[in-house]
Amino acid sequence: MKLLPTLLALAALYSSGILRAEAYEAVVFKASSGETLPYRLLKPEPQPSGAKVPLVLFFHGAGERGSDNTSQLRHGAPLFAKPEVQKAYPAYVMAPQCPLDHLWVDLDWSTDSGTQPAQPSGPMRLVLAALDELLTQYPDIDQDRIYVTGLSMGGFATWDLITRFPDRFAAGVPVCGGGDAKRAVQAKNVAVWAFHGEADPTVKVGRTRAMIDPLRDAGATALYTEYAAVTHDSWTNAYGEPMLLPWLFAQKRGQQAVPWDKVAEPTELPPTSLFPSQGPVQPGLWFRPLWKSQRTKWAQSLAADQQALVFLGDSITQGWGTLAQDFPGIKVANRGISGDTTRGVLYRIKDDVISLKPRAVALLIGTNDIELGGSPEVIAENIRIIIEQLRASDPKMPLIVSRVMPADASNKRPANKIQRLNQLVDQIVDADPLAVRVDTYTLFANEEGNARKEEFPDLLHPNPAAYARWAEILRPIFKKLGLEY
Repeated sequence: MKLLPTLLALAALYSSGILRAEAYEAVVFKASSGETLPYRLLKPEPQPSGAKVPLVLFFHGAGERGSDNTSQLRHGAPLFAKPEVQKAYPAYVMAPQCPLDHLWVDLDWSTDSGTQPAQPSGPMRLVLAALDELLTQYPDIDQDRIYVTGLSMGGFATWDLITRFPDRFAAGVPVCGGGDAKRAVQAKNVAVWAFHGEADPTVKVGRTRAMIDPLRDAGATALYTEYAAVTHDSWTNAYGEPMLLPWLFAQKRGQQAVPWDKVAEPTELPPTSLFPSQGPVQPGLWFRPLWKSQRTKWAQSLAADQQALVFLGDSITQGWGTLAQDFPGIKVANRGISGDTTRGVLYRIKDDVISLKPRAVALLIGTNDIELGGSPEVIAENIRIIIEQLRASDPKMPLIVSRVMPADASNKRPANKIQRLNQLVDQIVDADPLAVRVDTYTLFANEEGNARKEEFPDLLHPNPAAYARWAEILRPIFKKLGLEY
């Protein structure tokens, strides 16, 4: 749905002047054995005398194999060729192409696990020889800042290299790949940020999880982002992460990995692994700039919004543009972000809500968790933690918790899952004497338990008439709680 504009933009990049074939010089490496390897080389603009620049080794997936020395630029490579990227992060980028019917790593990616071969594959040995030649040919390459990344079959290549030759690479970014979990710990001194789609039918998500867990057990600060409801094309999201390049180019061989929060702005969306608790985090690329812009705006109004009644949630809350008019006797602050989930709220609750010392909080959250495959039990537990954190900040603060509103199964929000979630959260709210439950499910549900189109035109978001009905049932609650001035 919302990924379509991003996909079209990448397609435009590939066919436009931004990613021309000329941007990557065509090269054919010839080994002493007579074997050849085609690759593309992106060169940075000339740097000041004596300046060193990093090199990125990029591995394509199985669909880009061949001998045309062009197809390997289809996915991922456009990112590094953008003029603004080369200006901010000048680097060499080497993109080799694997021959048809060969693999970067001789592993079966359709299985649950595998054993690393004793020796690199034939194409990989050629890549390493070509890389050695490049390092001799271009002495301005900083050999302490060689990074490796790849997608799918190239994700396996990335894991293979950083576990086989950990002393050669400063960082690895494997996307929907995998490796030999028994050897994962070999990469403990390499900065790693791995990505995978939770619903990947081609390379099972367990292949990446199995590599990350041993690294963390060994004390490595390996980052992992798992995209809920995303299938095999997780590279679209991964190479669209705004903090990927700042993080990547901050890494240096032989030094402790630079953590994500040392290169990120406070309002940037962190890796999934840094979000509290369990459950999905919104994977849409459209979400990142929205997250940043909303939270930047709120940081600027921190003083003005002190002691407000805070409405906290997702797009249903963000879209309530008439809050001030609907509650004229109450100071209100809108802290909804479209697409957010319970884990997103948990991540930002301290800065966006608790810092306001709110008089009360009106919470509605959970519908996006359901759409992204979260279980009612996990979502309810996250809501319990949200309430717990708000209560810890102010034991006497009123909490108004609206039931997740009806939607439609076409939005991946079936009525039975919404009803189950509401039942679980009812139990949590009933246990808190200062929390009030608002039945915004029955208020809007039709006979089948779904949203009515006359109030929810897209079967998800309320129209002005529905917001007016919601406000009508909230006003007496707010009055009873003494929130009116």
